[in-house]
Amino acid sequence: MSKALSVVCVLAATLLTSAGGVQAEDEKDIARMNAGAVTLITDGNSGQAAQYAADLANLMEAERDLRILPVMGHGPVEAVRDLLFLKGIDASIVPSDVVAYMHKQGLIADIDKTVTYIARLGSAQIHVIARKDITSLKDLAGKNINIGAASESRFITASMLFDTLGISFNAVDGSEAEAASLLKNGKADAIVILAPQPSPIVEDLARAGGYRLLNVTGNDELNGIYAPAILTAKTYGGLEQDGGMTETLSVSYAVAVFNWKKGTDRYYKLRKFADVLYSGIGDLQTGHWQAAWSDVNLSADLPGWARYVTADEWLANHKRTQADGETKEEAALRAEFQSYLERTNAGIGVGDSPGLEGFVRMKSSALQ
Repeated sequence: MSKALSVVCVLAATLLTSAGGVQAEDEKDIARMNAGAVTLITDGNSGQAAQYAADLANLMEAERDLRILPVMGHGPVEAVRDLLFLKGIDASIVPSDVVAYMHKQGLIADIDKTVTYIARLGSAQIHVIARKDITSLKDLAGKNINIGAASESRFITASMLFDTLGISFNAVDGSEAEAASLLKNGKADAIVILAPQPSPIVEDLARAGGYRLLNVTGNDELNGIYAPAILTAKTYGGLEQDGGMTETLSVSYAVAVFNWKKGTDRYYKLRKFADVLYSGIGDLQTGHWQAAWSDVNLSADLPGWARYVTADEWLANHKRTQADGETKEEAALRAEFQSYLERTNAGIGVGDSPGLEGFVRMKSSALQ
C-alpha cells in the first residue's frame, strides 16, 4: 500500500469514527428532545386558546427537558378527536363544554372517562344578542339565529344551550366575523357570541343601537356544565336588560389530556408539564403575557371532568409542603416565645405571662 493511500485510509477511518461519535451524541439529543416535546393542539378558532398555548410555549422555553409545540386544530370536537387518535398529540386546549356535547351526541363512548384535564384556565361568556323586540330566549323559538359552523366553539355552546332548553330555531350560516352584519341586515334575528367580556363584536352592536342582550339562565343540566356570570361591561350600554346587568353563563377553557396510566412515558412527560405549569402560575399572573391568567385558579374543579393524576399529585404535594411550612413556622414562633419567657423570667409569674397569642400581638405591634 502506498504512503498516500495509507494516509487516505487513516483519514477515512478517523472521519468514520468521529461521525459515529457525533451520530451517537445526536441520537441522545434527539431522544431527549422527543421525550420532552409536548404537542399542544388548540381548537383552531379561539384566539383565547391560541394565546394560552403561546404563553405556555414561552413559559417553558427555559426548561431544557421540556418544550411546547403549539398546533392549530379544526374546532373543539376535532381537537378532542386528535388528542385521542392522532399520534403525537399530548394535550389540547378546548372549551370545557365540548366533552358534555360529545357525550350528549354519542360521538365517542366513555369520553368523560378517557379525557381528563390538567388545568382549568380562564373563561368566555355567552352573549345572545337579538333584535330589540325580542325580550327572552323563549322568543327565539322558530327564529333565525347565527351560531356559527360546527368547527366554532360558539356552535358547541349554542347547540347545548338551545337543545337543553328545548328551543328549536333556524340556523343561519356565517362566521363570527360576519355575525354582526347578519343581525344588522335582518338575515338573523339573533346571534350567539362566545367571548370574554367586553367583546368587540358586541361593543359594535351596542354603538349601532336597536339590539338587546338576552338573559341566559340555566337549568339543572346546564348548571352542571357552565358557571353563572353577569355581563356588566360599560361598553355594552344600551344592550343590557333592565337594571343594567344581563345574566348569562360562562364557559371555561381546559388543558385536556388523555387519561394515560401512571408509569407510562406519556405520564412522565405530562407530570413534568403539570409541574412547570403549576409552579409557573405566579409568573403567568404578572400581566405580561398574551392571555388573561389573572382569573385562573389551578386548584379549581372542572364540572363534569376528572383531573389528571399528575395535577392531583402536584396539588397534594403542594398542600403537604404548605402544611409542613406552617408547622415549622409555628415551631419557630413557639421557640421564640420560650426564649422571650426565659429572658423576662425575673419577677414574672406564670399568671403574668402574655401567652403565645399575646406574644404574637406584641410582635405585630412592634413591627407596625
